[in-house]
Amino acid sequence: MNKNTFTSSENKTLVSWLLLCLLAIMWGSSFIIIKKSLDAFTPIQIGTVRIMAAGIVFLPWIISSRKKYPKEKTKYFLWSGLLGYFLPAFLFAFAGSKINSSLSGTLNSATPLFVLIVGAIFFHQIIKRWQVVGLTLGFIGSVILVLSSSKDGLSFNNPYALLIILASLMYGFNVNIVGKHLSGINAILLSAWTLFSVAILAGIILFSTDFLSRINADTLSPLLLLILLGAINSGLAAIIFNYILQISSPVFASSVTYLIPVVATLMGFIDGESISFLHYFGMTIILVGVYLINKK
Repeated sequence: MNKNTFTSSENKTLVSWLLLCLLAIMWGSSFIIIKKSLDAFTPIQIGTVRIMAAGIVFLPWIISSRKKYPKEKTKYFLWSGLLGYFLPAFLFAFAGSKINSSLSGTLNSATPLFVLIVGAIFFHQIIKRWQVVGLTLGFIGSVILVLSSSKDGLSFNNPYALLIILASLMYGFNVNIVGKHLSGINAILLSAWTLFSVAILAGIILFSTDFLSRINADTLSPLLLLILLGAINSGLAAIIFNYILQISSPVFASSVTYLIPVVATLMGFIDGESISFLHYFGMTIILVGVYLINKK
């Protein structure tokens, strides 16, 4: 390996880590926005608004790149749109009305495990020893961190928790689909075609509900939050996530779910909440786990 190749590899690793942290900050705010929006809209409306907003953001790219659209990839765009955005948006919204954010965040941390398992079983991916160790540490660290931050503790008896597990499994399939079949496509266009493929379906479902009659002065603020959630936390975040996939690996990209509890803890500290030894312990384990996942 020559010096230039080594430098390029170092730069990609640094960029991967920086983008992963940015993505964790963006996605870390999703749970509380969904929770606040449930007072004004139904889970179905929350999921569809989120997908529609993300799709509309990419409309200029859809129009300008229509001649470049790879028709042979259509089925993969649809599968990615359904498994990576459309269906999980509903599952998280439904689960958010029945379980607390701490449990949602913890169960969502299982995503990298599903990425590894699905990749090995269905996509012939090789499981590396350090990845298994890193994934295990990351999940343990997430549980410790969430338990340390949650006043109510965690109850896994609620059947709605299975919806988060199902969403995490869908993410596992989506990441592997993108990694194997869509990795050579520009990250912006990949995100645009994927999200727009399900945005139309989301719009049809949304306007078949009582969504318009729910819009008033009291629900305007939650609606704006939902639109921002879709445009930024789904649309812009999709570009970042797909780019991380292209310059790193599916398992490393999905390890962002381990960093979300870290972000939530740090935001709480800035807001005046205290941090205990367990918080530091959990964050340290998570960071070691994510490092091992990306270990060459």
